[in-house]
Amino acid sequence: MYYSKVEIHLGRLKRNFRKLAECFPRQTLAPVIKTDAYGHGILPCAHALEAAGATHLCVYGIDEAAQLRSDDVRARIFALGGVLFPEEIPMAGQLENTAISVWRRETILALSEYGVKSGKVFEVHLKIDTGMSRLGFFPAEVPEVVALIASLPNLKLCGAFTHLASADVPESEHCFVQYERFKQAIAALPADATEIHIDASPGLMRGVGLEFPYARPGIITYGYGHSQFHPELALEPVMEYKSRLVSVKTVPADETVSYGGCYRITGAPMRLGVVPVGYGYGYDRRLGELSAPVLIRGRRAPIRGRVCMGMFMVDLTEVPEAQVGDEVVLLGHQGDECVDVEELAALLQTTQHEPLCNIGKEPNRLFYSD
Repeated sequence: MYYSKVEIHLGRLKRNFRKLAECFPRQTLAPVIKTDAYGHGILPCAHALEAAGATHLCVYGIDEAAQLRSDDVRARIFALGGVLFPEEIPMAGQLENTAISVWRRETILALSEYGVKSGKVFEVHLKIDTGMSRLGFFPAEVPEVVALIASLPNLKLCGAFTHLASADVPESEHCFVQYERFKQAIAALPADATEIHIDASPGLMRGVGLEFPYARPGIITYGYGHSQFHPELALEPVMEYKSRLVSVKTVPADETVSYGGCYRITGAPMRLGVVPVGYGYGYDRRLGELSAPVLIRGRRAPIRGRVCMGMFMVDLTEVPEAQVGDEVVLLGHQGDECVDVEELAALLQTTQHEPLCNIGKEPNRLFYSD
């Protein structure tokens, strides 16, 4: 039996995508559904986005692309990570309508060789490193690599892309430096390599490179990460995390709460509730010592003591009428109150992607069409 649930609202996902498509009509949007759609479920999200009008989808690896194809997802796929290891090439060879990122010469040669043997023509995107220092060719290498691809059989260069490292940092101008480097680099592309993209969610929100024909919105598609630059978009959070109080009791003053005794009740007895969720279900252990809030009866209740593997304790001082069985919202709305992922990420001093991916590991993940 499950004591908690993660709710994924696919109707909200569809509305978010349609709203973004209206806001950026000049670009073909290829929403990112890598890493199990940031914890939201790669297959349900892929089908929902297709139903909302998405004609392109972005994944990270070849295995994710194969997963989509095996579940009858028809959209064109951009495999952003490309082939990480040679043993993935035969799997890549089975994929249709999929652009595979290339970012080293050895992979380009291996794809061509396999293509000749199998009769497969690989469609590829050139990954350009303009300042992320991760994967990709440096801009100065692009003309040589373009010539290499053109000289080899069974390869078709369809486009190129880069990844902005600091577009979500308002005071940083590095994204504009990367933009200029990218513009110079893609001048070496052939005229028919038209699938050009620079913008993930932060780049779209900053308005960098909106003249390029494609964009790959990620976190904003799920309703997060837009408020810093465009709160007027009013995108809807797709994920909610809910549980119930399993225990309520009054604990005397001067007692400690949870492992390590890091929290001590002072002054007066405290009414504590126990929630059957813990770090074993994707809820970050650090949120206990940070006194993260949950919602009970429309009011905030802070966590007291460390989050355990399968439980944590909450202070019910502001919710004196709380009872066993009451709904507890760890992420989402209840009444007029809200705990959103931006708040949790700020407490944890991390990106919003991390708590979403972790919470998405909850085994009881339910999908709602609206």
